[in-house]
Amino acid sequence: MKKQKKGFYNYFTKNLIKGFLYLAVLVLGIVLFKNYFQEQHDAIEHWVSDDYGLMLIIFLISEIFVGILPPELFMIWSIDDPIMVYTVIVATMAVISLFAGWVNYWVGKKISTKKFFHRIFKRRLRKFQKRYEQYGGGFIIVAALTPLPFSLISLFTGSMSYPAKKYLIYSSFRILRFVVYGIIVWQLDGYI
Repeated sequence: MKKQKKGFYNYFTKNLIKGFLYLAVLVLGIVLFKNYFQEQHDAIEHWVSDDYGLMLIIFLISEIFVGILPPELFMIWSIDDPIMVYTVIVATMAVISLFAGWVNYWVGKKISTKKFFHRIFKRRLRKFQKRYEQYGGGFIIVAALTPLPFSLISLFTGSMSYPAKKYLIYSSFRILRFVVYGIIVWQLDGYI
């Protein structure tokens, strides 16, 4: 049991470090893009962040389709807003992310009985199966807090007929990720 807990904490720490490194690379990439392609950067940023509805729709689509765009990018696009607006945007993104995970959970539950799911997805998701066997619901927590593909893991969780109540409890750790990353991104104002 101790060995399993230690393995879980090592896995969680490794993915958390990856998350912070990923954030650092994202920030560096944006700073470089902004310095070398100022006009293009401003055009993209204003196109997305000037219309919060559009930005949140793009974020919802991204979250449902396996997190194509990282949530931190949307936080960075909102950094020029006053703190109250920024806070509302980050809180809304957290709710949208949980909603998208919940949608994927139910999609996974519905398609798990279909032949195409077993042909296409089951093989590719074997690595997640191993993590579930090792860490149980803790794997959902790791996905909620780190850069692991939360939506994909939610889909897989549903396909395993994991209890919905437990999924909701463990996936709610996603809120903590948005709070922590939102604070970190806000502190970077002036550097980005």
